[in-house]
Amino acid sequence: MPLCGGEETGLYDSGWLLFKRQRLEKIHNMLQPPMVVQTDQLDQGADLRQTLSCLIPTFLNAINYVSPPEVDKKALRIALLDRALRGGVHLEADDASQMRFEAGLAVAAEMYPLHPLEIQIHIGLFTWYGFIIDDKNVELGPDLEQFQTRLLMGEQQPSAHLQAFAEVLKSTKKYYDPIVANLIVLSALAFVNSNAIEIRPQYHTIVLSKETVSWPYYFRDKEGLPEVYTYFCFYKETCPDIACFLPAAPEMGKFINLTNDILSFYKEEKAGEIRNYIHKQALSLNQSPLSILESAILETVVAYNRSRAILKNSHPYEGIWHAYAMGYVAMHLNTRRYYLSEIVL
Repeated sequence: MPLCGGEETGLYDSGWLLFKRQRLEKIHNMLQPPMVVQTDQLDQGADLRQTLSCLIPTFLNAINYVSPPEVDKKALRIALLDRALRGGVHLEADDASQMRFEAGLAVAAEMYPLHPLEIQIHIGLFTWYGFIIDDKNVELGPDLEQFQTRLLMGEQQPSAHLQAFAEVLKSTKKYYDPIVANLIVLSALAFVNSNAIEIRPQYHTIVLSKETVSWPYYFRDKEGLPEVYTYFCFYKETCPDIACFLPAAPEMGKFINLTNDILSFYKEEKAGEIRNYIHKQALSLNQSPLSILESAILETVVAYNRSRAILKNSHPYEGIWHAYAMGYVAMHLNTRRYYLSEIVL
């Protein structure tokens, strides 16, 4: 894969070299020749799990993943439930609702362990409500299309979940520089609009070809909230200098998007979900989904190393980002939502 040019090799540490070697030794042969492979072809018995049990550890080694210290979530859990209840949102007893809450809790606690509790609450509520929107977009229907207009007009949202999400967006400026808060809100609005697009019948008639090769990542970037979770790292009290982190934001965003694609691939294969970045790109390029997954791993490693190089020696920005990246991976590995406990890693 032509992802590392000679001019950029100084950015890649021993983890990158290890990844290249392991890729050649363990992965390359199983992904050739490139061809479109349907989901049911990928998982014959334990074949998919076995393949991912090679790919995922290789990715983790390449970014020098270290499992972060376990964090105490008790105070945050209580605070999230209390704050949500005051906003009219109740935690339902069904397993899907519980998983959405647990994922929101894990994001705030594990990905932002250096943040004050009040900001963790803000992030946890945003994430919990975001998962509700993502999972229930069909049920929310036209209300998603009108969310932005109602927010700008100061009108009440028609559902408790959407109103609570709107209140979280409005409170972003309390914790972040106005410019950074604007970037967070813009990314959040793109996410809501992407969910509105996904439930339009016309969306499902889009024909993918080699000419539409830029479309899958374009839409992935809109729906993936990369800027939200990038800029959540840098709250104004501790990270006032935007010049320290803005240049790293594109690489951080790519790491966020593609790491999720890598670590949620198994979950989506189990569900038969093919309207995602990996499958769209596979159709556009006439390659197998696993080949695209391998390319995504390469791109993610490159983006991660670039982000680390940009933030190097910038305290506390570098440390906050590293804590986020390790926690982000840990959240996927440890949260039931992604089913990675079913894979031997």
